[in-house]
Amino acid sequence: MGIFENNLKVLAEIYPEIDRLIEDARKETEESKEKELEIYREMSMDGEPILKVKKQDKEYYLGGKRNAKEPVDLWMEKSIGELAANAPVFIMGVGNSLYLSELINKCDEKIAILIYEPSLQLFLDFIEHTDITKWLRKQTLIFWVKGIKRMEIEQMKPVADQLLTYGMLPYSRNFVLPNYEVLFPEDVLEFLRMCRKSAMGGVVLRNTQKIFSKVVVKNLFINAKYLCDAYKTTQLVQVIPRDIPGIVVAAGPSLNKNIKDLKAACGKALIIAVDTAIKPLLKEGIRPDMVMIIDAVKPLELFQIDGCKDIPFVCTMNASSEVMAYHEGKKFFFNEGYMFSEKILMKSKEDFGTIPSGGSVATNAFALLYKIGMTRIILVGQDLAYTNNRAYADGTFSEKMEEINTKGMYMVEGNYEDRVPTAIDLKQFLDWYNVTIPAMKERNPDFCVINATEGGAKITDTEVMTLKEAISRECQKEVNIKECLDQLKPMLDQEERQWAVGYLKELPDQCHELAVQANKIKKLYKKLDKVCKKKNIDKKEYLSVLRRIDKSIPKIERMSMYQLATMSLSDAEYVISREQFLHRSTLAEEGKEIARKGTLYMELVEQCSNIFQKYAEEVFKDVE
Repeated sequence: MGIFENNLKVLAEIYPEIDRLIEDARKETEESKEKELEIYREMSMDGEPILKVKKQDKEYYLGGKRNAKEPVDLWMEKSIGELAANAPVFIMGVGNSLYLSELINKCDEKIAILIYEPSLQLFLDFIEHTDITKWLRKQTLIFWVKGIKRMEIEQMKPVADQLLTYGMLPYSRNFVLPNYEVLFPEDVLEFLRMCRKSAMGGVVLRNTQKIFSKVVVKNLFINAKYLCDAYKTTQLVQVIPRDIPGIVVAAGPSLNKNIKDLKAACGKALIIAVDTAIKPLLKEGIRPDMVMIIDAVKPLELFQIDGCKDIPFVCTMNASSEVMAYHEGKKFFFNEGYMFSEKILMKSKEDFGTIPSGGSVATNAFALLYKIGMTRIILVGQDLAYTNNRAYADGTFSEKMEEINTKGMYMVEGNYEDRVPTAIDLKQFLDWYNVTIPAMKERNPDFCVINATEGGAKITDTEVMTLKEAISRECQKEVNIKECLDQLKPMLDQEERQWAVGYLKELPDQCHELAVQANKIKKLYKKLDKVCKKKNIDKKEYLSVLRRIDKSIPKIERMSMYQLATMSLSDAEYVISREQFLHRSTLAEEGKEIARKGTLYMELVEQCSNIFQKYAEEVFKDVE
């Protein structure tokens, strides 16, 4: 077995199916008569293998012709420096494998390296001549190659977002291999933009969490009581026909064009509207079958219109508690990973499901329809752009939405225009669709998405047509969704409901227990501090205290109220998580820093628990 075959074998062990995708791309390349590059392998004067690339009659070396090793050493010293554990590195190019080799040899095995290669030819040459199997077994290596299916650069951003958390921003590195900026100037710009967007996305997410964390916890407590009489989204599978289309109605500005046409779909599809679209729809006499609400802060005025109160909600636990209290209809929940609510969801005999989130209420609605088995989905008002320089359809926040200055915004391909302006958050939602829909279609070839937005940004693998055309083709069968939903019973039977009520009434005691455990751990950290302040550290005692702390932490982490406390203490958690990557020069200094941060954090957890206890006592005292 040669180098290429060995590399594919190990790659496939880590990333299933990648060997097939690479082979398919290689076959297409071999069948193509046109080659973008001519690649020549040479040796530098200092004995290192280097590549010479010819493009449009110009030749470029991807490594120093005279001295190939020295620039790599300088790069490691000056550009990379000392890398913190878990810090991500983003590299463009595999044409000079010395850089990747040196990085892997000298960095911590916990460091993830994402490599983007804009040339399929160079990547294939790389894995044909470079044994990467040892690297793959030591390091987290993610290869992203233009020309391989589902590996366009815009599809790489979700992966980069997972690696580049806010706490890791100061420690991450990105690097473009020499001469790539000359060979692939547009790709280099896209790569650097992607890195920047990912970093900005981390900042935006961080700031959003900081702003909403306290509101979210408040909403979680208040909304928990609705679980006693609620439904699960998985129950929809039992009653919603799969031979009708699902329609997601968002409130993009293009909704102005075709909102009246939507009447023809009523009673012939499952229509789910996002929260901002409910007013314009009801004003047109169109009653959606369901409404999706996920935001912790949402103006109640969006829902204060006749006919809204009893429309079934698909909602998150952290949805606006004010809106949830106003609503009187069926409430459908799904599992979001909150430990305390999971216990109630799991008590039900019904399976509990999750909904993959693209970050917006519309992407959640789309994912819900897919999860319950809808094979035809029509998107309406899903502009993902500032069509006609407007953010929303008329009638959402005001009768006539004002124009917005879109100068300086991102420009993306449009459905009906060459380019349309969009913002960073909308671009993230667009990227999610562009990655998710092709993956869904690959799993189910019969899956069809129609973009009937009649404006806005183009979404990959969707059929673009007018809403009239989509309804005429897809809405052929009569259906009464209300009658379908009325067949369902709440997820908890009477006995399970009584258990849930008792469980909610016990939450104040759980908050108190969290405070007690946090206090115990705080005392251990203080003891560690005393040990480290001694002139001669007793290493045996030092390790003994650390072991006791390590044993106590998992216990507190299993407590459902601790999860909520960490959400409220996002600032403190960020400081502590960031500083864990910094190293102290002596054991005493290291121990004192551990003790200082641990004591501070556990004091905050204790205070938070006491606040939760009082709040839970107030919220759950009248639950029956």
